[in-house]
Amino acid sequence: MTELGETPRHYWLPTPNPDTGAFVRHAFRGRRWESQSTDTTVCGTDVAMAKPSELDWCTAPTCQDCNGVLREEQQVRGEP
Repeated sequence: MTELGETPRHYWLPTPNPDTGAFVRHAFRGRRWESQSTDTTVCGTDVAMAKPSELDWCTAPTCQDCNGVLREEQQVRGEP
């Protein structure tokens, strides 16, 4: 739980698309990945998780749905 006025924490992690296997960089709630094998992204997708390679970080596009949800939350809180 966050304190009043504190920005909720999230982190980004490249994960494979369940249908195609292509990697996408999704946002997740929390401070950091703690080696869990699955989780739900900010945009609501259930994904398998594993330690990404450096290439995964460099080539995986950012999930625009996750980015949009986080931006909307930021606007609601009145942050720049």
